[in-house]
Amino acid sequence: IALATDDPYEVIEKSKEMNDVGCYFLDIQLEADINGIKLGSEIRKYDPIGNIIFVTSHSELTYLTFVYKVSAMDFIFKDDPSQLQSRIIDCLETAHTRLKLLSKESTVETIELKRGSNSIYVQYDDVMFFESSTKSHRLIAHLDNRQIEFYGNLKELAQLDERFFRCHNSFVVNRHNIESIDSKERIVNFKNGEHCFAS
Repeated sequence: IALATDDPYEVIEKSKEMNDVGCYFLDIQLEADINGIKLGSEIRKYDPIGNIIFVTSHSELTYLTFVYKVSAMDFIFKDDPSQLQSRIIDCLETAHTRLKLLSKESTVETIELKRGSNSIYVQYDDVMFFESSTKSHRLIAHLDNRQIEFYGNLKELAQLDERFFRCHNSFVVNRHNIESIDSKERIVNFKNGEHCFAS
């Protein structure tokens, strides 16, 4: 156990300092100005793939984890103390298994897409390309099956990693997700069926 506290801000500070994937057991009802689900949302900013488990007697609040995009591993209800210990052990074993799988692969690389006061974390491999938005200082991330508008600039994105390349004034592409290139028409086609222009 790295930290046991009733102060949510200590947990946030700990998640900022850690260089590893964490496992967090959080109560939803906290004696503080933020609840456990909001705390989970804050943890996600610093530990996007950490394991978050809520231990609670308030099953009616579980829907809030979807509102805050927390991606909880489990909800353990205090009302059933006979199951409490076995569920906690199950969660720890699952977290350990996931950690071993992650360490076998290369570390999952993610990018933070800032949208006002919120951030969304996206894996590099899910990005097809980035595009300039018509709105000032904004870009559009084209992912496998959705698009996200966020604040950023193409120059920085082109320097993220060797797989990202600025092929046009308005586009940065992920070379790993290119399906084909039409050099005559100067069009780059991606694995998800989308395309962008090259110059």
